Amino acid sequence: MNLIEYEGKKPVLANRIYVDPQATLIGDIIVEEGVGIWPGAVIRADEAQIVLKKGTMILENAVIEAAQGTAITISNNSIISHGAIVHGASIGKYCVIGIGAMVLDNAKIGDHSIIGSGALVAPNKDIPGKSLVIGLPGKVVREVNSSDIEASKKEWETLDNKLEQYIIIRGGAR
Repeated sequence: MNLIEYEGKKPVLANRIYVDPQATLIGDIIVEEGVGIWPGAVIRADEAQIVLKKGTMILENAVIEAAQGTAITISNNSIISHGAIVHGASIGKYCVIGIGAMVLDNAKIGDHSIIGSGALVAPNKDIPGKSLVIGLPGKVVREVNSSDIEASKKEWETLDNKLEQYIIIRGGAR
């Protein structure tokens, strides 16, 4: 894994995690237990801290940047999907940020929300919990229902099972 210190701050990693060797983590990052960071992900905290809470899954080629001094927290069991961008924004618990979606500066995504593939959440936007957001610009189109929550949970469980296998294959988290 590519861990880069910046101005005396370097990523702090919990024990039971998976960070792919092709991922890059820069600066003031805290990675809690059960986090998975897949190939090509870039997590850059050279301007403010990024915290990846327990069970966060960062998939291939996602980019997370704590831009312009705005700290980021990606809360428990959330999924940042393939090619998604989180730029100076915070993500609640049990959220899915879809393939290629963008969540920009100072936006806040409430718990159990789904940001659809390719959606753009504009700067300073506050998305309530249990919202489904789609489009450019992203708009709340409906409340997330129980089948949406179940599908998100199953996707997270699949990723968590893979994380366990990757840890075993690599002989540990580090």
